[in-house]
This record gives sequence, C-alpha cells and structure tokens, in this order.
Amino acid sequence: MGTDYYHSCTGLGKNPDAVSFQQGGVKARLMQIYRFLIKNPISLLIVILLISGIFVAYLQHQNGIAIALTTSTILTFVLLYLYSRHNKPQAKPSLNDLEHHKEQLEKSIHEHKSALDKKNEELEQVEQNLKEVQHQLMIQEKMASVGLLAAGIAHEIKNPLNFINNFSDMTVELMDELKEELVKPLESVNDETKQVVNSIIEDIVTNCKKINEHGKRAESIIKNMLIQARTSEVEKSLIDINSLLEEYLNLSYHGMRAQNNQLNIKIEKNLDKTIQPILADQQSIGRVFLNIINNGLYAANEKSKVKNVDFMPTITILTSQDENNVIIKIKDNGNGIPESIRAKIFEPFFTTKPAGQGTGLGLPICYDIVVTEHNGKLEIESTPGEFTEFIITLPKK
Repeated sequence: MGTDYYHSCTGLGKNPDAVSFQQGGVKARLMQIYRFLIKNPISLLIVILLISGIFVAYLQHQNGIAIALTTSTILTFVLLYLYSRHNKPQAKPSLNDLEHHKEQLEKSIHEHKSALDKKNEELEQVEQNLKEVQHQLMIQEKMASVGLLAAGIAHEIKNPLNFINNFSDMTVELMDELKEELVKPLESVNDETKQVVNSIIEDIVTNCKKINEHGKRAESIIKNMLIQARTSEVEKSLIDINSLLEEYLNLSYHGMRAQNNQLNIKIEKNLDKTIQPILADQQSIGRVFLNIINNGLYAANEKSKVKNVDFMPTITILTSQDENNVIIKIKDNGNGIPESIRAKIFEPFFTTKPAGQGTGLGLPICYDIVVTEHNGKLEIESTPGEFTEFIITLPKK
C-alpha cells in the first residue's frame, strides 16, 4: 500500500520507463547546476560555505565542534581542489609547437594564394575569350549588314549592267559590218580621209571592248555579292575532307597554269589519312578551298617574279584532327600580309591585289561559309616577307 501511495503522489505510477525518465531528468539538472557553478566561482564559494555551515551545525549537534570544523575544512579543500583541477590552465605550447603551427599556417596561406592566382589566370583567360567572341560577333554583324545591302544593290544594277554588256557586244559587231559596208565608198576618197574613218571605227571597237571587259568584271562582282547574301538552306552531307582538298588543289593549280603556262609552283602535302568523313556542305567548303588556294598560288607566284632564281614558290597543304575538330592549313611562301591590314582581310571589298585583279569578296565569303554556316573558325598567321597561312577549323559533328 505504501508503494501505491508513493506512486500516486509522484504521479509516476508503476511504469519503470517513467521512473527512468525521472532519474535521467534529475541527472541532467544536476549537470546544469554543476556547469553553472564551475563557470561562476563566487556562486560556487557561496555554495561551499553554505554546505560547510550545514555540516558544522549538524556535527556540532552530533559529535562536537572539533569534528565539525575538521570535516568542514576537509570538504572545503576537496571542493576547491576539484574546482582548481577543472579550471587548471593549459600548459603553454613549446617553441617547436609554435614553429610547427607557423609552418602549417604558411603552407595554408601559400596553397590559398596559389589557388587564387590560378583562379585569376582562369578569369583573365575567360575575359580574353569573351573579347575575342565579341570581336567575332561584331564582324559577323557587320558582314550580315553588308550582305543585305549587297543583295539590294546587286538586284538593282544587274539588269542595267546586262544591257550595257549586250549593247557593247552588239556595237562591236555593228562596227565590223560598217567597216565592210564602207569599203567601196571609201575607194572614192583620198587616203587621208580613209585613214581617219578607219581610225574612228577602230577606236569605237576598242572602247566597246573595254566597256564589255569592265562590264563583265562588274557582273562578276555582283554575282559574288549575291552569293554572299544568299539565304538558301545549306545542304550538308558526309564529305571526305582530304579528297575534296586534293580535288580543288588540282583544279586551282591547273586553272592558273592554263592562264600562265610558265607557272612553276611546288606543291607539298601532308594529309592525315585517318580523318573520317565530316558533315558539311561540299560545294561551299570546296569554294573555300579553291579561293584560299588561288590566293596562295597568286601570292607565291608574284613573289617569284621579283626574287632571284633560287626562290621556289611553294604551297603547303596540311590536315590534322583533334577530339572534336578537323584542321586544314593552307600555307604559301609569298610576301605575307602586314599586321596593319590583317584585321581588314575579311572585310567585304578589301583586297591586296592590284586594281582589276580582285573583287575583295572572296575571303569574306569564305569566312561566312566557315564561321556562320559551319560553326567553325577561319584564322590567319602571317610573317611579312615570308609566308601566309590560313587555318580552317571545322567541327566533326
């Protein structure tokens, strides 16, 4: 019955888990009190004095003053010892420990500095790449604007130009007929008059031929402008870069040799035969090869005209690949391109050839084909007086 009464008073009942919980709560509370007293020395001393007073009073009542004082003193020393042991200051680190700690700190600082320097280098590289991309975007935007303008101009002047060319041809034919018709009438005039008439006819024929010649050149410029401004869908298929390059190399070389049978240029080839076919527009890429090879042959041949007999004009063709791209390099040992005009090479209508020999649209078209249509890169490396090398990078996929 006494047990039941205890359980009913404490509210724990007969549940052993409740008793265990109650004991755990008491222990936790005692630990909180202990930590508080350790952190607060004055409160601890007050508690020690109170406990000592209680023991003194109790022992006075039981055994006398001497035993009470002795016990109180012992208890006080024990509690003070425990307090001092708990708060005992740590020993000062040795010189070796300090040196070791210093080395660790220096090592950590060096590692963090190296990591920071690396991040700064990466940031500078990213910034440089961003500037290059911005520059390429500006060029592409400029070329796109010029392309739209070129298309409009070309369509406007194409028909009038056709009339000029056709009528100049007809005028030459008419002058030939007139010359035949004037044979008999001129028999009755003196030689001086006859000579004047024939001279006028010859001048008219010569002028008409010049008109026709320059008209044909203008027609070629318009044709290239329309090609540059075209918006037709690119037809891509799997093509063998090496075979296509050799095909257009032969086409370019024999085409120039047909115009100049004295042409003598050395051809060097180093082709990576392991390159697999890539997805590209065969006609467009062939046009790029033809244009750049033509420029190289022209540059090397022009240099040979002013160099001594020991100079051998040379075209070097090289193909290689990396994980994602096929690289084509076309190099000539001509006079090179000065740094001052290199940035203008891909601008429409800019040419280094003499007047009448270049339209200035070949390389802009090549740039548009490689960069815009095929997401590749077209770059130039050149040393004035030594060489020019065009580097074409085409993605494999």
